Amino acid sequence: MKICLDAGHYGKYNQSPAEPGYYESEMTWKLHLLQKKYLEAYGIQVVLTREKQENDKGLYARGMEAKGCDLFISDHSNAVGSGVNNSVDYPVSYCAINGSADGIGMALAQTVKAVLNTREPARIEHRRGKNGDYYGVLRGATAAGVPGLILEHSFHTNAAIARWLLDPGNLDRLARAEAAVIALYYNIDVPEPEKRSGWYQEEGGWRFYLGNTGEPVRNNWYKDGKDWYWFDGAGMMVHDTWKTDSKGLWYYLGTSGAMEKDTWIVWKKELYRLKEDGSMFQGEIYLKTDEKGALITEEEIEKLRIVAGPEKNGKEKRRGSRTMGKAKKKKGLKRKKSTKKKKPKK
Repeated sequence: MKICLDAGHYGKYNQSPAEPGYYESEMTWKLHLLQKKYLEAYGIQVVLTREKQENDKGLYARGMEAKGCDLFISDHSNAVGSGVNNSVDYPVSYCAINGSADGIGMALAQTVKAVLNTREPARIEHRRGKNGDYYGVLRGATAAGVPGLILEHSFHTNAAIARWLLDPGNLDRLARAEAAVIALYYNIDVPEPEKRSGWYQEEGGWRFYLGNTGEPVRNNWYKDGKDWYWFDGAGMMVHDTWKTDSKGLWYYLGTSGAMEKDTWIVWKKELYRLKEDGSMFQGEIYLKTDEKGALITEEEIEKLRIVAGPEKNGKEKRRGSRTMGKAKKKKGLKRKKSTKKKKPKK
């Protein structure tokens, strides 16, 4: 199916006397872009009568843009004179006088009433002019052989309606509902969405979607490549914090979200050591230095020595410190194993 959408007016046109910030031309431009988004989600092809909001185009020419389409809709809001009138709020579809759009016109007007919760009932109307339809856009659509209607989204001379239409969230609800009723009227099913797979940045963070289900990993570890990640209940990747496993072992998730391994971590001004499997080291650490007292790097001594126990036979002499997870300097080295575990500060 193919639908032509027309945003009524251009630039800043038809300011509300009740709400100075409201312009019919601006509302209809935003609304018809939202309608396009939701109609396309149903697999419906959508064309627009104008490329830019500030561009004008003749009424008849806008209707003729619908050639080859199955339906033409021109979005508007109505007015009662030039002053404020809070008693009139009915939605109406002005349908082509040939009756080709009466059914969908009434369905859309009733949808507007339901979403805006207007006091007055929805209706359809026909206006005849000297050369057929009174409205130029409908004359153009009829000449193109396409059912056409003008959908008036209540009255912007009504203060409550103008305020409602100024809210972007309300316009989104309205466009979604109108797209749904069009799909229902023409018996169009919602296409099954493509299942997501892999990393997606959304809602201020990262999620990892499983291709077999299309759902994100939640409350669980997931290994991507060589790295492990933890995802919370909302499916968001956790980072820059500690996480325990079912055995009570502590792991640190870095800025990238990946579990850190075989490294040192400074956490709240305290130093922690992570083992090769990523778990927090708890036990005795001996650090070897050169003759100046500087720690020797792993490249210089193949690997930093980590010994979880006393020195054998007391033969080796090393400078160092003992730590429970975090490393602190102490005078004098006692080679007594600690059995008490300590969690990192949160």
